[in-house]
Formats: sequence, structure tokens, C-alpha cells
Amino acid sequence: MASVAADSEFDPVLSGVDRKRYPILGHLDPYGDTVLNRLQVQSLLEELSEVRSNPEIVSAEFADTLVMLCHECLQRPHRFLRFAGE
Repeated sequence: MASVAADSEFDPVLSGVDRKRYPILGHLDPYGDTVLNRLQVQSLLEELSEVRSNPEIVSAEFADTLVMLCHECLQRPHRFLRFAGE
């Protein structure tokens, strides 16, 4: 099981990420727990590819880390991507 600490600047909820445009990313709350299934992880990958160049939403380095974790999650069935809040 891989894990990573979140970028201290990563807060899509407080930074006002458009939840309609980015339904997965826009609901990631660093203060609450979130669990994504396989289909949601695939959607997160698509959203990250769109916002990767926007440092107001996510730093490129942290986006790369999330992409790596998403791909690891998708390697086998019955895996989930968990975000554990503070």
C-alpha cells in the first residue's frame, strides 16, 4: 500500500474548484476522509490531466504524485484510493 502526504497548499474545496467541471477533484476535502472506487479514480486522472498546469488548483509535483497513486490503484481490481483528512 502506497501513501503520500498532501501538499500543504492542496485544498480544492477552499480554493473554489468548480465542482461541476471537476466533480471528483472539487470534492476532495483535506479535512475530511474520501474514498474513491475504480471508476472515480479514472475520472480523477482525467481531471488531473486538465488542471495539472494550473498551480492555483494543484502543484505539478503533487499532481504527478496523485497520478502515480491512481495508476497503482488501477493495476488490480478491488483497490480504492483513500484520502485521509486531518
